[in-house]
Amino acid sequence: MFELVFCILWTLVSTALILGNLDGLSGWERMVALLFPLGGLFATYSAWLAWRRCKSLRIETLDGATWYVWIELDGSKRRSTKDPRADWDSDGGGDGSGD
Repeated sequence: MFELVFCILWTLVSTALILGNLDGLSGWERMVALLFPLGGLFATYSAWLAWRRCKSLRIETLDGATWYVWIELDGSKRRSTKDPRADWDSDGGGDGSGD
């Protein structure tokens, strides 16, 4: 949640700073300055997808087995017998699918 709030604030503040000083920037400085809010928008979208994935996680019990069920970043429904949050928080790039 912190990452999502930070990305939103980054985007808003960088946009406000650029718009406040737009007349004082040359052409190439304007193009470079646009990278900051665009990067903020991309980071906001990525953080929102990760937050949505964490919020969708639920635990189901079927026939004595515990299943973790969630909606992945691409929108597909996933399930695993192991808790996927450790993979989500690591830098290993695993999706926690239990494969």
